[in-house]
Amino acid sequence: MLLRRSGEISEESYNLSGVLGDDDVGVEDEGLLVAIAEAVFAGDPIDLAHIRAEAVRSIGAEKFVDAIGIASGFNGITKVANATGIPLDTRTEEVTASLRQQIGIDDYSESHKSSLYG
Repeated sequence: MLLRRSGEISEESYNLSGVLGDDDVGVEDEGLLVAIAEAVFAGDPIDLAHIRAEAVRSIGAEKFVDAIGIASGFNGITKVANATGIPLDTRTEEVTASLRQQIGIDDYSESHKSSLYG
């Protein structure tokens, strides 16, 4: 959600439906960032080592550390929220309704992820 708001503030345009994999979102190095996020989610140490080496060569160690930290944080925060049944607060639910519909995030439940990734 922050990408949408920060894009408005900086007057940048992002294609948020691109997170579904059909189009580009429009952020710098997004292919590599997606690969980092996917490697974190999959949790395979060999894949993580390969993406780390590629990322450090491509975007540098500092940007890689930022990216891996964000991907890890979101992965963990989502799992904790889903596991404890924390609902989306009313204000966030209202403000993000059209965005959530646009990218289909409401259809991406923990049970759906479990069926895909075990």
